[in-house]
Amino acid sequence: MNTPTSLPPASTDDTAIGQAPEAERISHSLAMAVCLRIVVVVQCFGLGGRYLFASLETESDVYGWLYFDCHWSESIAQLIDNMGALTTLFAGGVLCLNGLLIQKPMGDSSWSRVVGWLDRTAAVWIAIWMLLIAAAHMMRAAVFAELSLPEHAVRYIAPLALAVCGGVGVASCVSSARTRIAVIMLAVAASCTFAAHGYKAYQCYAPFIDLILLSDMQWTNAGFTQATAEKLLVAIGIADILVALVLLAFRSRIAAFYMVVWGLVTAASRMTALGMEAWPETLIRIANGGVPLVILIHWTTKRK
Repeated sequence: MNTPTSLPPASTDDTAIGQAPEAERISHSLAMAVCLRIVVVVQCFGLGGRYLFASLETESDVYGWLYFDCHWSESIAQLIDNMGALTTLFAGGVLCLNGLLIQKPMGDSSWSRVVGWLDRTAAVWIAIWMLLIAAAHMMRAAVFAELSLPEHAVRYIAPLALAVCGGVGVASCVSSARTRIAVIMLAVAASCTFAAHGYKAYQCYAPFIDLILLSDMQWTNAGFTQATAEKLLVAIGIADILVALVLLAFRSRIAAFYMVVWGLVTAASRMTALGMEAWPETLIRIANGGVPLVILIHWTTKRK
């Protein structure tokens, strides 16, 4: 009689095949989380420079609201404003240090839970302080005050999305549901920010005109007049509003790419117009292009 032969074990190859898509998905989520973390950290450094250390250092609208509108003493308002900026800068440092651990599996130890809690707490605090600044600006701004919250949306949604999909270690990046929620948050925030900026550009917001004219004087020397700058702003405003709608409606990678380029250009325009001393103004706006970059990375890697 012929002895029936046993089937060869399929665990090795089948396991490798099954694990490949999972490893690829983790890698994609990890790349998105790392990029988002960098954006939030850079934004925190920009905030610290703007309100604490730069030669053009000023007080935030939180100080103005407490001192001028609520009539708190100047020393207390200044203390709260400085402590908020310092805490945000410290939280950015925590995210930066924890980012070094993001590629190292830490298991389910008590240490990993503590570090993960610190990471999420730091991200949530940054979101809260950025939101407070936006809300205070909305209450104090004389022009386009109603656009403050959507205009600053990427600044406070980015750290909140990081708290949702970030964390420490590869295991925290496995959840596709959390990643999907974070991407939706970021897409809505980017669209709100671009639509708000687009509307202000379409209305020929005076500081935007100044950025164009000053940048032209210092770099291109094309001889732009105010009329030319206004026409350019109208076209930019229409493009920004359309791109914001296209990003949400069609999940367009082309729209996301445009946002990355134009968001970084507009952030850098603070330095091209005002000089290198305005570096905090650029860094604090890094999310304008950084958040669309995170979205682009996710949508690009997901479709491969």
